[in-house]
Amino acid sequence: MHVHINAERKEKPLSNIPMTPSGALTAPRQKSNRVGGWLPQNPKLLISWLRDLVAEVNKHKHDASISSLLLSEPVQQLKELIESTAELRMLASGMFDEVPDRAPYNEDPIGNKQIKSYHEMLEMFDFVMNNKAPSWKKLEYDAGLIGFPFNAILDWPMATASGYAFFLKPEVNSKLKYILNTWKSEVLMTAKSQHVITTGEDGWLSQDSLMNIENDTNLTGQELTFQQIFQCDPQADPKHWGFKSWDDFFVRKFKNIDQIRPVAFPGQPEWIANSCESKPFALQSNAQEYDSFWLKGQAYSVSEMLHGHRFAEQFVGGTVYQAFLSATSYHRWSSPVSGKVVHTEVVDGTYFSEPVTKGFTSSEGPDPASPNRVQSYISHIATRAIFFIEAPKPIGLMAAMYIGMADVSSCEILQKFDAKSLPASVEKGEEIGLFHHGGSTHCLLFRQGVNLAFVTGAIPGNREKNLPIRGPLAIAY
Repeated sequence: MHVHINAERKEKPLSNIPMTPSGALTAPRQKSNRVGGWLPQNPKLLISWLRDLVAEVNKHKHDASISSLLLSEPVQQLKELIESTAELRMLASGMFDEVPDRAPYNEDPIGNKQIKSYHEMLEMFDFVMNNKAPSWKKLEYDAGLIGFPFNAILDWPMATASGYAFFLKPEVNSKLKYILNTWKSEVLMTAKSQHVITTGEDGWLSQDSLMNIENDTNLTGQELTFQQIFQCDPQADPKHWGFKSWDDFFVRKFKNIDQIRPVAFPGQPEWIANSCESKPFALQSNAQEYDSFWLKGQAYSVSEMLHGHRFAEQFVGGTVYQAFLSATSYHRWSSPVSGKVVHTEVVDGTYFSEPVTKGFTSSEGPDPASPNRVQSYISHIATRAIFFIEAPKPIGLMAAMYIGMADVSSCEILQKFDAKSLPASVEKGEEIGLFHHGGSTHCLLFRQGVNLAFVTGAIPGNREKNLPIRGPLAIAY
C-alpha cells in the first residue's frame, strides 16, 4: 500500500499531517516527547541525574580545596561573552530565575533548584566537557536515556523566555560550538571515553544495551546478534570489542551492508531509498517559501531550511519528509537517489533553541526532552548539512538535509562530496556522510510537480520501529 502526495495541490499547506489515499487527514500518532530516546520522559530521572552531576562537581571542587572551578578556555570564553554586555548577562541570569520553583523543575519539595545561575551552568559545562561520556543505564533507557548531558543541564532554562532569546544569539552559538567540539575531540573521540564501551553493567556492550540495539536494528525479519550486524572484534579485544572511543562505537558500520540493508530497486530511478535508519516524524505537501515555522503548527519554510540557496525557490510548493534517528540506531547517511551531487554545505546554527510555544508558556508545559517536539522548527535554524542532488526524471533536483540536534551537532560530509570536489556522481544507497555522537533528524525535499507515493511505513505514526536505511521510501510518478 502507498500513500500519495500530489505535488500540484494548491490548498493551504498541511503542518505535520500526512494524507491518506482518500485525501482525508490523519494526525501523527508517535509520542513526540519520547522520540530518539536521548533524554527521559520522566522528569524525576533528569532531576536525579542533575543532582548526581552537581554532587560530583562539588566533590571535585572540595577535593581540590577550591570554591569554584578554574574554567577551561572554551567555557571561559562563553563566560566572558555573557559578561560582555548587559543584555546577555540579563538573559543568562533570567533563564534560571524564570524556571518555576515547583515540582518537577526543582530539586526537592522545599523548592531548591538544581542549578541556580549561569555561573553554576558554566561549571557543569566545564566538568562534562573535560570528563563525561554518556554511559548506558537500563533504568534510564527504559524511560529515555540521558545521552545529551549538555541538553540535560539546559532542559528547563531553554524553555524560558530568556532562554529562547539567549540560545538564538549567533555569538552564543559560536561559543557553544567551541565547547561541544572540544568535548568531542578531547573526550568522545579519544580513549578517555573508552571506559563506557565495555561489557560491564553500565557499558554500551552490556547485555541490556546489546538487546536494545539488536531490537532497533533487526527490522527485516532476521534475528541477528550485534556481532553479526556490526563490524567489531570481541575475540581480539574482549573488553571493548575493538572500539577505541565513544565516537568510534557510535559511528560503527554494518558488517555487510549490501546483505543487511540492500538498496531498494537499484535499477529503477523512480524509487527513492530511505536515507537514514529512522522513524518518520512529519510529512508536508505544498511547503511555502516562508512560513511561521516557530509557531505551534511548525510548518516548513523551505528558503530558511535551505539557507537561502538559489535552488530553494524550486522547492516552493513541494513536499518535505522528515524522520528522526534514535540513540541506539545507525548514524550514517546514504544517498536516497542516484545522480549527481551538485552542491553541499554545512550551515552553522543553533544548538539548544526551543520556541516559546513549547516552553513554560505552553498549555502542555515544557517539552521534558526538548528539542524532540520541535524537530520541524530546528530544521530551519540548527546546525545542518545540506545536499542538492540532480536525479534522473521523474525526480530531478532534490535536497537532503541532515540536522544536528542539541549535543549531536557534528555533521560530517564525506570527502568525495565536499564542496571542492563537486559535481560528483552518486549511487542510490551510497554512503555520503554521518553524525558524530549519535542520532538526530533529517529531511528530504522534493520540488513542486513531483508526485510521490510513500510506502505506508513512511507515514508518521504508522510504524513502531525504524524504517531501514536504503530500503524503499517512496516512488515518484
